[in-house]
Amino acid sequence: MREDFKISYSRVNAYLFCPYKYKLIYLDNFHIPVNANVTFGHIIHKALEQFHSGKEQSYNVLFECYDDAWKNDGFTDPQQIFEYYECGKRMLVNYYKSFSKSDAEVLYVERAFDANIGRYKFIGIIDRIDRYPDGKYEIMDYKTHVKVWEQERVDRDLQLSFYAYACKNIFGFNPDEISIYFLSENRKIYTKRSKSEIADAINLAILTAENITAEKFNPDVSKCQLCDFKLKCKFSVYKEACAELCPA
Repeated sequence: MREDFKISYSRVNAYLFCPYKYKLIYLDNFHIPVNANVTFGHIIHKALEQFHSGKEQSYNVLFECYDDAWKNDGFTDPQQIFEYYECGKRMLVNYYKSFSKSDAEVLYVERAFDANIGRYKFIGIIDRIDRYPDGKYEIMDYKTHVKVWEQERVDRDLQLSFYAYACKNIFGFNPDEISIYFLSENRKIYTKRSKSEIADAINLAILTAENITAEKFNPDVSKCQLCDFKLKCKFSVYKEACAELCPA
């Protein structure tokens, strides 16, 4: 294992999904195929980062940022490009209406953090941190997919626990509000994190890092059908099933 190894939410999430998938991505350099949803998510994040980083935050500037961030990678055809582009426009129109009514100050966008947990470096990026006139802080994660999560899923989201840890231990404040902003519906779902929940999340990150450095990469074949590498992985039971149904 490399000496500069760092743990992050993305790495923890990949390992928890399947240890062997982690190996394929981070050690064997397999690349997850670019698709429309991934590209679209990156575009919206980039547009909002550019918008909130600028001095002028007008409606027109937001859409200039959107056009600047746009790229066609991962879309299947011009019709799909058009549909996603129009979807993004509607999303940002609603976003701007809500933002323009808010009295919060946007302190940071795409705020990177780097901390020590145990003997490991822990890194991540928080989409947005706001401060309200009464001094309260809100940390926020953007989601661009269509489906809005149920409250229970937001409450157990691991990434938000990592965000809360970073705010307290790196940035020096406890977040008063923690939210996921589902941009497709222009809707925030709020949650809380207790000290014990944050501690459990960090202990899980440390355990995951220990398993990775110990090179424990046993495959979890129960998830093959959901995996991006189901047709490439040598352990894939999905690939085996396809071969039996459609022999060469």
